[in-house]
Amino acid sequence: MVPEKTTSPASSQRTLVRAEEAGKRLDLLLAERVPELSRRRARLLIAAGAVWIDGRRVLVQSRPVAAGQEVVCHLLSFAFTNVETGKSLTILHEDGALLAVEKPAGVPSHPTYARKLGTALQVAEAELRRREGRKILLWPLHRLDTATSGVLLFAKTQAAARAVNQSFARRRVAKRYHALVRGVPAAASGEIRLALAEGHLRSEASTSGKQAVTRYEVLEVFAGATLLGIEPLTGRMHQIRVHLAAIGHPVLGDSKYGREAERGTPARLMLHASSLALPHPIGGRPFVVESPLPEDFCSSLVNLRAS
Repeated sequence: MVPEKTTSPASSQRTLVRAEEAGKRLDLLLAERVPELSRRRARLLIAAGAVWIDGRRVLVQSRPVAAGQEVVCHLLSFAFTNVETGKSLTILHEDGALLAVEKPAGVPSHPTYARKLGTALQVAEAELRRREGRKILLWPLHRLDTATSGVLLFAKTQAAARAVNQSFARRRVAKRYHALVRGVPAAASGEIRLALAEGHLRSEASTSGKQAVTRYEVLEVFAGATLLGIEPLTGRMHQIRVHLAAIGHPVLGDSKYGREAERGTPARLMLHASSLALPHPIGGRPFVVESPLPEDFCSSLVNLRAS
């Protein structure tokens, strides 16, 4: 396994917010103050978790800054490069406001420190550009871990992105996952409440962290493993993986929060984003997009049923 990369101090660009810049959007500030960044590239940096304010990572592009704050972004470790050719994604839904794709396991949602080419964002934009014959920009609305497969949603207009972000903020978005975990939970259903502190590329249980809540239900029991339906009520980094590991049932294939690879352990993280439900940004009607379990996930289930 290739180790995850981290940034070095040499890659950090530090900016002190001036009094006259107070209240300005973070992405606009970066675009104005950092010569290497356009506003779009600033948004990509923020979405990738490469921007910090006063020592805390910020993922909200529109966050207003305050006078005297120190804004740090990592540039040299984050390459803005053209997408790899020949890749495609299965489109689950497309209309004038939204694009939903099926992200395979192993493909990053957006550019990150460790992966710069072939991200779902880049591939989706390149595919639309080939089809439309013009430059297409998409707005990332959420993210999936690189190792997680399933529904990934983008906005095709800034107005749609704003509306969906408001739905996320008001907790009007329902996410549903399937997870294949080690062992069998004692209860057929339950709710995990465990605060999480987000660090660099990892989250940890911490009483000083942010509230995190995950619901689960047992769907099918095997010898030494269980298929769970998962509903995260909050959206912390690696929340499902940390919560399930904390109750003694880590996701199979999770080398970060579970056990080291054992014989018979799946080659991938057995976590799949199965559906996303939210008010449609145009008109507010109920909107649901679903992704079937991928072939490798289904193969693992078949093997478990046969054992």
